[in-house]
Amino acid sequence: MWRRCDPGEIAPATVAEIERAVAGTALLLHHRRWPEALRGDPAAAVAVAVDVLHRHPPGTAATDLAMSGLLVHAARGDATAALVLAHGLAALARRHPRPGELVDRAARWAPRWPRRHPMPPARG
Repeated sequence: MWRRCDPGEIAPATVAEIERAVAGTALLLHHRRWPEALRGDPAAAVAVAVDVLHRHPPGTAATDLAMSGLLVHAARGDATAALVLAHGLAALARRHPRPGELVDRAARWAPRWPRRHPMPPARG
């Protein structure tokens, strides 16, 4: 599901359904923060997703589970979860035969940080 959802287009009932599916899965991630992530801690979900993305290729069951858990927090407005979700989509796109859709979706999830103008040089 995390591969096909755009921000703002996921109904709250769908988010709740994904959350229940992740919590009820028989597949367990062997990560020390996974129990916290299952209890709804967005920071733990981000930590698990980052570690899983580094240890497993995109598209594996472990990655899908971690990223689906992350999708719940991203859909509820957590900017860090959205940024890591965007990274996961971009990583998956590199291995996908049709990467364009995933790259576009990653761009839609990535938070748009305000651009700041550099400070003028100090006079002195």
